[in-house]
Amino acid sequence: MARIYRVTHPRHSLPMVMKLPRLEPEAPVSTLNAFENECRILQRLHGPHVPRVIAADDNADRPYLVMEFIEGDRLAQAARRAPLAVAELAALAMPVCRALHDLHRQNVIHLDLNPGNLRNRADGEAVLIDFGLAHHAALPDVMDAAFGEDEGTVAYIAPEQIRHLRSESRSDIYALGAILYQLATGHYPFGRPNMISLKRRLVQPPLPPRFYNPQLPAWLQEIVLHCLEIRPDHRYPTAKRVAYLLAHPEAVALTRRAHRLRPDDRWTRAWLWLRSLYRVFETTPPLHPHERLASSPHVLVAFDPARTNAALDEAMRRAVERIARHEKHSYFTCLAVATGKELETNADALLEHQIAMRRWAKPLRLPPERIVFHALAGGPADKIVEYARQHVVDQIIIGERRGSGAARRFLGGLCSKVTAQAPCTVTVMRPRHAGA
Repeated sequence: MARIYRVTHPRHSLPMVMKLPRLEPEAPVSTLNAFENECRILQRLHGPHVPRVIAADDNADRPYLVMEFIEGDRLAQAARRAPLAVAELAALAMPVCRALHDLHRQNVIHLDLNPGNLRNRADGEAVLIDFGLAHHAALPDVMDAAFGEDEGTVAYIAPEQIRHLRSESRSDIYALGAILYQLATGHYPFGRPNMISLKRRLVQPPLPPRFYNPQLPAWLQEIVLHCLEIRPDHRYPTAKRVAYLLAHPEAVALTRRAHRLRPDDRWTRAWLWLRSLYRVFETTPPLHPHERLASSPHVLVAFDPARTNAALDEAMRRAVERIARHEKHSYFTCLAVATGKELETNADALLEHQIAMRRWAKPLRLPPERIVFHALAGGPADKIVEYARQHVVDQIIIGERRGSGAARRFLGGLCSKVTAQAPCTVTVMRPRHAGA
């Protein structure tokens, strides 16, 4: 739909490209719509996960868009040599999840996510490009079923896109699952991209990844097939949830998906086909992308088991219990940090912190897929803030013990540092009784 040229300018040292829409008669009729759509959306986006716009004019006699050139194509190269080792797959996929989360946070759905539209900066951060088919929830959708053309790259588009639904952020989760499938197996989820593969994804799941790669762990197959569910309501709600599970396999709840090794039998396929006739897309009304993120918070519970008491434990449990009850899609990470002095005197300090956190969380009765436990070594405030940034935490709950002395000074300083540096909301819990 466009031609792209490397360009320079005396006032800009940034590497740049110029994008010009194809205007010749044989070009797709939606070319100008897609170009206008990309210009308007890119100029409203910001952050490290999208290219910087230098100049644009979509109304000129010769429309143009000049933007930052991102050289790295690590994921596209990896897709060509798939299947990958699990560790490499996770390392490549988690930055993509973070980039997609940031895009949804800005109320944009990409709708054409594929390895060719993903670049990476020198620091490894993923960058999304090519927003011609994207949808901004706050803008008129000029690409809405435009001219009846394809809704994206065939191998990666979600079933609802085939039916021209463009307001579902979980369509990008489906595309993310297709990318994970390709990296894990070296195959597309539904084989060669064509009209048959489009029809099949409307009525049945793909072959299990372990059919192609028997060494693939069950938890990774669960993630991939969960992303590739036919109905949006059955997929993960957010990309950051996928990143979290890739980093915390122990939090993956294994279902029938994880244990499939062969194609479904003909009776199962017939039942799926019949079901599709009557339940085409029974789904909740699509939310704006940022609204879906708000309904699936990741909460970090940061505390020091060595400097707590029963009253503070109960106060923090009540806070977690309230969130878990009111936010059904919320999930929690319990994090304790052992300082160097603790490790010098007790080599098992990290293990003891793990045990103490699990004991603390037992009364909450949260299922394993909603809570995980981590014990790290280092500076407590730095580790808490670093974890919150890396895993896109929405809220930190931290305890401060009332009273005086060394514990109060330690915890007070810790709470102040975390509150000042954290990239999210911080809730400081104190025991209910002043004398505690």
